[in-house]
Amino acid sequence: MSEFTYGWKSLLAATIGTMCGIFTLTNYTQGFFVGPVTSEFGWSAPQFFLSYTVLMCSGLLTGPLIGYIAQRVGLRTVGIVGLIGHSLAYVVLSLNTGSLMLWYLSWALVAILGAGSLPIIWTGVLNNWFTKHRGKAIGITMAGTGLGAFLLPPIVEFLIANHGWRTAYRGIGLGALLISLPIVSALFKEKPDSSTATDGEVMANKVETWGLTTKDAMRTKQFWILGAVLFLTVIVVAGLLSNFERIMTEQGFERSSIAQIAAVMGLTVIIGRLMVGALVDRFWAPGVAACFFLVATLGLLILVGTQVTMATALLVAVMIGLAAGAELDLLAYLTGKYFGPAHYPAIFGLIIAFFTVGAGIAPPLFGMAAQMFQGYGTMLSISIGLLLVSILLFLSLGRYPDEE
Repeated sequence: MSEFTYGWKSLLAATIGTMCGIFTLTNYTQGFFVGPVTSEFGWSAPQFFLSYTVLMCSGLLTGPLIGYIAQRVGLRTVGIVGLIGHSLAYVVLSLNTGSLMLWYLSWALVAILGAGSLPIIWTGVLNNWFTKHRGKAIGITMAGTGLGAFLLPPIVEFLIANHGWRTAYRGIGLGALLISLPIVSALFKEKPDSSTATDGEVMANKVETWGLTTKDAMRTKQFWILGAVLFLTVIVVAGLLSNFERIMTEQGFERSSIAQIAAVMGLTVIIGRLMVGALVDRFWAPGVAACFFLVATLGLLILVGTQVTMATALLVAVMIGLAAGAELDLLAYLTGKYFGPAHYPAIFGLIIAFFTVGAGIAPPLFGMAAQMFQGYGTMLSISIGLLLVSILLFLSLGRYPDEE
């Protein structure tokens, strides 16, 4: 595997950057903050989760913009700035004294300062280093979110329980920077061009530079189908992840048990990432996606239709974790596969806007539905329907373009 021989340094740095980036820290921790923060300030859960909407809907601007900047300034510079900005913005969150407007503005700041740590950056470098094993490389990189999902819940719960939610925000923000910055600074590099690379590097990492422009990509049905399916699936996945603590509390579990279940889900996310990466290199990726989200649909059916015990809760966590693990991998892989690597950052920046809007509205949507219907059962049933529609959309993407 000569691609891994020459590209392993950037691959490792991309994985760490993903683990410490904006998507991982926000998706896998906010459910543990909602109770302490709302108790101290007297806010409702939907008011708290509206901050997540502010964060993710800002992706309508920051996603395409950061893709445009990265294509001109370089992935490495943007990634380093994003990690630093993301960490500092988390410290700002801890300084709030009860102002709801300041809370929302702080999350907008997280979106702006942390945009450089989006998956656009970490997966963008892989298109140059990997061709034959690109799916595996994306799977390994996006397994960084699974590592975060495994490590963060017990750490956050410990910090909140023993030192308060402010210290927890500062701890995970600064801790992520201390871990990621040295590794990314030292190892994260784009593939050398022929003027600076050795003969072996050039031959091992030679890639076809085919690819649609952003305008041409937006004229294809695959662009809009991919946007729609990502919008729907992220509503379900982000809604479940952000409300997971409250959903499990409704099922009668204690916070310590929920943290354990969430950690198992995090491990499953890692497994899902790696499985998807290996499978899409061998099989049609939309079909792989359909299988993973069918498993998640069955998990929700168990959650809605049975009496949940610790054993079944762990099973559901595994089934949902596999889908959560598949989602971002597929987003990155399918973007490169259908539209090519030539303009990948810019096109990915546009497609990720669908993802961020869905992720933004999901947490408050789940929270409001729980208030309206006196529990999460109705929203979980709706989620089953959304996943079934998403499976059909995945299967309608069609074959890969001939240009590759």
